Amino acid sequence: MGEAFDWSFLRARPPVVDMAMYIAMPEDLSRLIEIKDGLVTYCESPSPNHIAIARAVEMSLRNAVSKRAKHEPCLKASGDLDMLVSEVPFSFKRPDAIVYRCVEEPRGKWKTKPTAADTVLVVEVVSPGTITADLRDKRTEYASLGIEHYWIIRMAQNDGPAVSVERLRLLSDGTYGTDGVGLRSHGPAVDVLDPIEVSITWEDLDQGLD
Repeated sequence: MGEAFDWSFLRARPPVVDMAMYIAMPEDLSRLIEIKDGLVTYCESPSPNHIAIARAVEMSLRNAVSKRAKHEPCLKASGDLDMLVSEVPFSFKRPDAIVYRCVEEPRGKWKTKPTAADTVLVVEVVSPGTITADLRDKRTEYASLGIEHYWIIRMAQNDGPAVSVERLRLLSDGTYGTDGVGLRSHGPAVDVLDPIEVSITWEDLDQGLD
């Protein structure tokens, strides 16, 4: 008979991570994880096509933000940026793309990175390993955090090119409802005025695909 499998790793209590511990982590480790209620969640490494589409969305949002009039409220756009959910217990998410209200002054250890309360839009590109998380779990979580807009991008066979962009808006009952869907077979991927004026073509999303 073969040796009995060692299950002792399941008996070990996982470490609880707070903000100070996370900030002190080496970057090559911190980029691999998210933290929820102090517990580490390992993130699947995205495919090159996932990365290309996410970067295209990020660049389009950055460009749109840069064109806003000076009298309009200050917004910033980024990709792959930590968004604080709660400090105690420590929790954060890292959407593929994000638009948030400008943080003018550093706020403690989190400095000028956004919190969920600052965030007006999150975008997720669905990969094979994130289908349930992006379509169900994050839909519930982002709504509970009061984030007004959530866009979900689906790829053909979950590995590109992008074929749809579902735009969700927060309703009065605290859940998301569909605000519109961009389909590759009909019209642009995104063409909206709210939360920012931005137009994204399918050709934009195809840049850099394998």
